[in-house]
Amino acid sequence: VSSRERAPSSEPAAMTNRQPEPFRLSSEATPYSPKYTTTQQQAAEAAAFSSLVTHLRGRLDVPNIELMILGGFCRNCLAKWYLAGAWRSGLHITYDQACERVYGMPYAEWKAAHQPKATVEQLARLQATK
Repeated sequence: VSSRERAPSSEPAAMTNRQPEPFRLSSEATPYSPKYTTTQQQAAEAAAFSSLVTHLRGRLDVPNIELMILGGFCRNCLAKWYLAGAWRSGLHITYDQACERVYGMPYAEWKAAHQPKATVEQLARLQATK
């Protein structure tokens, strides 16, 4: 079957090689936390996402490769997770639009202004994490 004959995907092309789903908090109460409604949980997760995006926008000194080395994810991963969540919610945005949400500007513009070329050492450290 050719790619033209396949049914359209329910997710954008940017999601075909995606990372594993990020950890999702359980809405079930534990002895240490109250039971949340779905709306409360989603509001808390949205606030955490917004705070992380704001924090990363302010940390222009931390390139994506360092995030990948130390945290196993980067701003691009965050944009892909945002894109997947948007699509699951019925909001059919593009990967570029998701990147703009995370970076605060078009990715190409951010990359040209704030992302230095990875060093040989950084590439070796990234490879060592795989």
